[in-house]
Amino acid sequence: MAKYFDNAATTIISKKALEAYNNISLNYFANPSANHSLGQECKSVLEENRLIIANLLKVTPNTIYFTSGGTESNSIILSSLLWSKSPGEIIIGKTEHSSILNFERILSEKGYKVITLNAPNGFISKELLKKKLTNKTRMVVIQTVNNVTGSINDIENLVKVVRDKEKEIGRKIYFHTDAVQALTKIDLDLNKFDIDSASFSAHKFHGPRGIGFLYSKNPNVQPLSRGGGQERGLRAGTENLAAIVAMRVALEEYLFFKNDNVIEINKYVRENLKPQIISPNSNVSPFIINFSVSPFPSEVFTRMLNDEGFIVSSGSACSNNVKNKGENVLIAMNIKPNVAKSSVRISFNKNTDINDAISLVKKINSLYDTLIR
Repeated sequence: MAKYFDNAATTIISKKALEAYNNISLNYFANPSANHSLGQECKSVLEENRLIIANLLKVTPNTIYFTSGGTESNSIILSSLLWSKSPGEIIIGKTEHSSILNFERILSEKGYKVITLNAPNGFISKELLKKKLTNKTRMVVIQTVNNVTGSINDIENLVKVVRDKEKEIGRKIYFHTDAVQALTKIDLDLNKFDIDSASFSAHKFHGPRGIGFLYSKNPNVQPLSRGGGQERGLRAGTENLAAIVAMRVALEEYLFFKNDNVIEINKYVRENLKPQIISPNSNVSPFIINFSVSPFPSEVFTRMLNDEGFIVSSGSACSNNVKNKGENVLIAMNIKPNVAKSSVRISFNKNTDINDAISLVKKINSLYDTLIR
């Protein structure tokens, strides 16, 4: 069986989460909006799991909205801007996930001035953000953990810069963060961050695909779709109860699961990998390492590894533009284009076997040595 090192794209569902999914699918299959007894039981299970997730994150249940995942959660927040009668400016990091970056054209067409920030070495600086904030700024969107390199932004202090600007101009500036690669992987205190909203996706922490949630303190966020008024009117459509419960089970299982194994693996890879490592040395998630096999194309190298039984990626799996997967993100980090075009991402989960990681490093080094001869 191939050894899997593409966990930033998706993780295998945990056995406990899968068991929960199957149990709910068979025993609590009714529509939670139905008035009959089984429907009301399902509604009770739904709200119970919302409460558990909220308690795990130390927030109130009315700030948790179930969605299909990170992309939809991001889209809800950004599309909500389209309802504004007085468009202003929105600040977005150039290294954001494609579900954020692809809104730039739409927002521009609706009258917003979209300001994108470079992120040298993967980080948005407080100084740059402060410089770009104006009395016309309506929203700031900066991801917590970058999905290509693993760099961790200092969200807490970036939010403080925005809050100081609010006091200066006497008006609210909305701060949203894509935290999909953060939950269960780094310390995440939503209250301490003082953000307005954050997006999460279950399949990044061993839950099922197609389910996630939006944390939002603002009850006036506009829905992306219209329908039966589920999720307090923010997200229409019958709730996927089995997936929600499975997500909760996975979150309980991995939120407090120590990262010692991953940290050890990350350290070994960094100390023994021959190709140039692109990911920063500090303030970085231990779950992601990006490296360059320059001058060789990343697609060639990933195929070679695949043929040898190792699954890695050449960029973000959330973009179907294979040629530019992760490349534009790296260029926004001031990585040279030839290095960016040769980037390979390996990503771990909390159950990754260090012996598999050792085998991967040996194979990478062997193939790289063969190519550069």
